[in-house]
Amino acid sequence: MSADDGIQLNLSGGPEVDAEIVHFQSDGLRLRGVLVTPRERAGAVPALVASHGWSGAVNFRVLPLAGRLAQRGYAVLAIDHRGFGDSEGARLRCDPAEQVRDVSAAATYLAGRPEIDGSALGVMGASFGGAIAVAAAAADERLKACLSLVPLADGRRWLEELHGADLPALLARLERDDAERARNGSGGDDAEGARTGSGEGDAEGARTGAGERVPLSVLMPLPPSPALDAEAAFIRSVYPEGYPLENARLALDFSPESLAPAIAPRALCLITPVDDTVISADHSRAVYARAGEPKELHLPPEGGHGGPMGPLVDTTAEIAGAFLDKHLRLSGGAS
Repeated sequence: MSADDGIQLNLSGGPEVDAEIVHFQSDGLRLRGVLVTPRERAGAVPALVASHGWSGAVNFRVLPLAGRLAQRGYAVLAIDHRGFGDSEGARLRCDPAEQVRDVSAAATYLAGRPEIDGSALGVMGASFGGAIAVAAAAADERLKACLSLVPLADGRRWLEELHGADLPALLARLERDDAERARNGSGGDDAEGARTGSGEGDAEGARTGAGERVPLSVLMPLPPSPALDAEAAFIRSVYPEGYPLENARLALDFSPESLAPAIAPRALCLITPVDDTVISADHSRAVYARAGEPKELHLPPEGGHGGPMGPLVDTTAEIAGAFLDKHLRLSGGAS
């Protein structure tokens, strides 16, 4: 999200919180984040890094929950991963390994803030960001607790579910795109766009010298619904240049469920409504089955993919708050 879009916490009463735009470095790139903190605090507070989904919509997906967790005494740094929002990097390219490093860099930044208890750090995320949260927690032992909302467990299986009989056509298109990028000698966007976070391209499939760009709907075809259609229109307004087709290639070999065992003995909490049609609740079940203790799995009967961050956000905050009170607040020196 652009800084001039404002910071949308959507709070209605409760303890006051503060929010500020911050910047930190990851692999030499300047990344942007929104740091939400409780206004009233006695000493350093526990904190989480928040990862956005495949669309990259930080305000829409992450910040309302961040605000509610701040009201409960937690700081949350909701980051624009490299290439998204106002962060530097290859424009809208979503490489899970790179995003995991972004989370670790954000954790390092948080640990250096005087109001943050660096011994009580965690990670959270929603949708693809929920999967990144699992992978980041597995990779970085400083992250004492992982809150994963509506995550995918395996990228190939998820793309098979989304594309069905059309998956072979997508795979063939990816092979052509692989060849195009190999000829271009580039795996990202043009050099200026990679550094500044700017990017130009036709969302209907223009080539920028680094492979095909497509609307998000090509990568993630979804059945029509008022809620999903409204979100798709919002995403197009934020990122009209379109996404690298390569993002599907990068997702194919991403398997958070295989990484989940490495989180234990640190804690994992998964929340997915049973009626999620974007990422089936079976994905959360699969991650839960592979993870060690302590772990929690919450399956609300309804709410859809956006429920935990939207209509169910207050319930999500209650579940998350109880989980974090037990596994993050008590892990460090915060009172």
